Amino acid sequence: MDFIDFIQQRQSTPPKYLVEPTPTHDELQRILQTAESAPDHGALHPWRFLVIDQEQRDALGDLFVHALLRRAPDTDPSLLERERERALRAPMLIAAIANITNDHPKIPAIEQFLAAAAATQQVMLAANHLGYGTVWLTGNRIYDRFVMTGMGLSESELLLGLINVGTASVDKPIKMIRRSRAPVDYWRP
Repeated sequence: MDFIDFIQQRQSTPPKYLVEPTPTHDELQRILQTAESAPDHGALHPWRFLVIDQEQRDALGDLFVHALLRRAPDTDPSLLERERERALRAPMLIAAIANITNDHPKIPAIEQFLAAAAATQQVMLAANHLGYGTVWLTGNRIYDRFVMTGMGLSESELLLGLINVGTASVDKPIKMIRRSRAPVDYWRP
C-alpha cells in the first residue's frame, strides 16, 4: 500500500475491540524504535515509553481507582469499577511519556512536548503497519500527578496518554477522509 494511503486509512480501534495477540517482544522493540526518527529539535529525545502488559494491568486499575478517590472521595462504587476497568480493556498498554527540560536554553518546553507527541504517533503508525489496532486514550487519570508518580514518572515527566494495543477483533469501516474545499491554503501577506 502507498505510504500516504496507509496513513489516510489509519484509524483508532476502540479498546473493547482489541484482543490478543499483542506484539511480540521483537515486534515491540521494532515498534518503539520508530520513535527515534520523530522530529526532535536539539536531539533531546524528550520521550520514553512504558509497556504495561497483562500482569501489570490490575495494579494500574488499582492506581486509577485510588487516584479517583483522592479527587472525588464520594465516588459511586459503580464508577470506581468503571475506572478500574479502563486499565483492563486492551491486552497491552503503552504509556507515552514526555520528559521535559523546562529550563533548556535553546529548546522551549512546547517543542519538547510536540516531539514526544510526534514520537507517540510514530509508535502507533508502526504498530498499525504490523497489523495491530491502536487507540491513544487520555482523561483525568492520565493528567493526575498521583497516577504519574504511581507509575514511576519523575517530576519532569508528563504522561501523554495510554496507547491501547491489540489485534482488532472486528473489521473497522474505513472512515471518510475529510477533504477541505481548498486542500492547499497559501499564505498571502
